[in-house]
Amino acid sequence: SVLMEGVCRHQVIPYGIDHEVFRPGDKIHARLALGLPLEQRILLFAADTIKKNVWKDYETMAAAVAQADKRWSSTPLLFLAVGETADPQRVGRAEIRFVPFTADAQVMARYFQAADVYMHAARVDTFPNVILESLSCGTPVVATSVGGIAEQIRDGETGFLVPPGDAEEMATRLVRLLEDGALREGMSHRAAADAQQRFVLAREAQDYIRCYQERIEDQRARGVGQIRYVGSAA
Repeated sequence: SVLMEGVCRHQVIPYGIDHEVFRPGDKIHARLALGLPLEQRILLFAADTIKKNVWKDYETMAAAVAQADKRWSSTPLLFLAVGETADPQRVGRAEIRFVPFTADAQVMARYFQAADVYMHAARVDTFPNVILESLSCGTPVVATSVGGIAEQIRDGETGFLVPPGDAEEMATRLVRLLEDGALREGMSHRAAADAQQRFVLAREAQDYIRCYQERIEDQRARGVGQIRYVGSAA
């Protein structure tokens, strides 16, 4: 950040996720509720206006799905792109199915629960909630290592980080997760456990309260006068 030269002290407080909503669930039940096939491997991505979003990298994801499907010997892959209204398309044998944006958190949680792997390719990013939500649902993530994403995913433990724009490496990680059920299941358990420990709403609130209390105590220790609030009187 351009502000860092003037920062004398900083603290990172990660977002909290509602674990009553975003939590592991039965995959078959989630697919039945959403009308999704039970026999296919499902990859998922969610963002607003996926194809035209300049910050995300739909082209890399589509290329990665096509490459992964070529190496995948079972039923064709299904890639769900939530946040776009468009006709389905084919990349090789794989189907890309677009799903309109939904503001219903319960429905979005079902998509995470229904998916085998969550994909997230971005050119730049901040600290995307969708990755936290996927991890909280126990869905491993394969994502580009940009912005704060590397702070969300424990590489090799709860998901995989790949270089931005690298469709081949993303496909390699996808195929490894799809082919290795034990690896996928282990990552699923670790992802949910890690998210429930690190990305908690109550913890986020307490961290902010503690941060403010520490700043107030620092001010008092330095002999600074009472904090004044400037504003119009009611």
